[in-house]
Amino acid sequence: MPIGIIGSFWYDAGCFMSSFEQGKLDEYGHMDNLTGLHNLTGVLDHLQGNGEYSASGITVVIYLNIMNFKAFNQRYGFLGGNEFLEGIATEIERIFDQSLIARTGDQFIILSKKLQEDEIIEKLDQLRNAARKYERNLNMRIKAGIYKVRGDEAYPVLFIDRAKIACDDIIRVYDKDNNFYSDELNKKNELRQYVIDNFESAFKKRYFTVYYQKEVRALTGKVCGYEALARWMDPVHGMISPAIFVEVLESVHLVHKLDIYIIDMVCADLRDDINSGFCVEPVSVNLSRLDFELCDIMAEIDKCREKYGIPKKLLNIEVTESAIASGSTFLGGEIKKFRDAGYQVWMDDFGAGYSSFGNLKSYDFDMLKIDMSFIREFETNKKSRVILATIVNMAKELGIHTLAEGVETQEQYEFLRRIGCEKIQGYFFGKPKAAADFDRPKESTLEICEDVDYHEYYDDIGGINFLGSTPLRPKTMQVINNLPIGLYEIIDEKPIIIYANDAYRNFLSSLGISSVNEANKRNQSVDLTETKRLLEISKKAEMSSDKRAEMDMVVNGSVINTKIRFISRHGCKAAFAIVSRNITMHGEAKKSDNIQVAMAHVFNQYFRVDLYDEDGTVENIFLNSDQLAVADIEPNAVKAVQMYSNMYLYEQDRERFRKFYDITTVLERVKKVDRDYLVDYYHSAIPGDNGRMQMYMILPFYYNDRWKYISCCRYADDVSDDRIYN
Repeated sequence: MPIGIIGSFWYDAGCFMSSFEQGKLDEYGHMDNLTGLHNLTGVLDHLQGNGEYSASGITVVIYLNIMNFKAFNQRYGFLGGNEFLEGIATEIERIFDQSLIARTGDQFIILSKKLQEDEIIEKLDQLRNAARKYERNLNMRIKAGIYKVRGDEAYPVLFIDRAKIACDDIIRVYDKDNNFYSDELNKKNELRQYVIDNFESAFKKRYFTVYYQKEVRALTGKVCGYEALARWMDPVHGMISPAIFVEVLESVHLVHKLDIYIIDMVCADLRDDINSGFCVEPVSVNLSRLDFELCDIMAEIDKCREKYGIPKKLLNIEVTESAIASGSTFLGGEIKKFRDAGYQVWMDDFGAGYSSFGNLKSYDFDMLKIDMSFIREFETNKKSRVILATIVNMAKELGIHTLAEGVETQEQYEFLRRIGCEKIQGYFFGKPKAAADFDRPKESTLEICEDVDYHEYYDDIGGINFLGSTPLRPKTMQVINNLPIGLYEIIDEKPIIIYANDAYRNFLSSLGISSVNEANKRNQSVDLTETKRLLEISKKAEMSSDKRAEMDMVVNGSVINTKIRFISRHGCKAAFAIVSRNITMHGEAKKSDNIQVAMAHVFNQYFRVDLYDEDGTVENIFLNSDQLAVADIEPNAVKAVQMYSNMYLYEQDRERFRKFYDITTVLERVKKVDRDYLVDYYHSAIPGDNGRMQMYMILPFYYNDRWKYISCCRYADDVSDDRIYN
């Protein structure tokens, strides 16, 4: 005798058969008082042969489930919920005008005689469009299971049962609203029954195991965590999908036993990694909404941790968005309890079709796991990229970290890294596998995995919004535009750019620096003035009360304005955000003009300015004196210096002058005096000067991948001979 589930109760098909053999019941007892439609008893009566919609004449049964109806009732009350159901009933009667229709709770059943498949889909689309006027800004999706009658069914009541099975199969599938019953679905349902009959034995025989899927830090490419996934390794059916057994265990209110069992195994595996001396990363574990209702799940998790000595920072709690949508105030309190206790709580499957933004407004989360559906359409639907960037931007402004699921290609990885998504998960980095299948000596090293002590450091870095125009400001919940921004680390007094958005790369290009790699190569030279300035402003930012600093500097001949914000420090590593503008090329026109005017007046303070090159040549670029432009006669620096000293300096100063202008030793001497320039004083041998004192200054700088040296000369009448020779 077949057993099925209709609505929220069990029925025995044979019992209904014996009841209806006694004769047709009063039609009034078959009607739904709210909508005037039939009720479940009325539908079954008709199928058993009472009325025109008997089993022999029915070709199609459609089972409709109104999604999110509980949330609708909570927001608008039972009166509002009743009004919604009445409205939907009216629309179903209008669209399926030659069908028998029944209501049971927030589900509807349609018995039809002559509908073809394309007609069914068309009418369901019409129904969903009509239902929008009753939704009141809530997403009330209508799921439909459809059973096309074959004629060989043993019991007519199976029509409804199979239509419901088809409907239930897509309840958690956000992008599928219609589902036709099939033999494959029947096998799937049989497997569900197998799960019901055998899950107790599976627990006892330890058929359940944990598979781990890597979570990778987008910025570094290193493994920074794992997600624990339950697997049922069955001796009869092989690996049973969690999509089947989790749903069944939830339906019989035993899923909490599974989740506690999995968490215990996760803690045991973490303890083994710790004891074995391998890299240890946090593991995120999935909790069902029922876990919070059926037990004190936090107490159970604490018990597992304490049993194995696992710190809270190694366990992250994942709650699906669908669970949150149906959990209301109770779940919000439970989430807060976990976070107050020191756990991170992540929202799983963000954007999978539920009230995503309402959840972000109502609850506090540490991480958004962006549903893989956005990545799935990455190549085919350009809107997915915009949505992904918008989600990341929004999360950053809310102070929430981000992880994208389902990444399978290098292009997807690079895009997510570019928009600032912090963590990546997917087959691109490997499929989930059991702990025993990891090559721990190879896969659990610091070359592959992130040092767990740096997690907070990199989380701090992850808070910087690459898509915003004011990344240095505190979070103000304001919508902002884009600016050229970058991130750099200072490791052992050497700055390394670890991220640059497109605008910042363009900024580097305006300086004649072709790439981030070239910029990093320059930054490794501590002799560069720009590197010294960057280190100075970085220290200033770290020490300041608001963790910010600003400075103008000259790079490759351009004046740039640089703003720095200190982010975080761990040991010898410190992270900073940087925003820079090329004032000379892209700054305000007025300021750029003023710089040019100022430079002309600076030159006017010297009677000559020469430019030396590391290749041993010299060029005169400014002359306001009776002296000759010696470089025009002799471009070789050594010969030009000798010629100049013979012509214009006292004899006793000439040898010292030649050593002073030995360009090959300038950088070494600059290091010794601990400043960015060299200066010395010499007597003029020009007739009429009477040995007038002159100041000579050499200023090295790096330009277009080579060292150059500015030489500036002016009179220094206030300098005595004692100062020069002592």
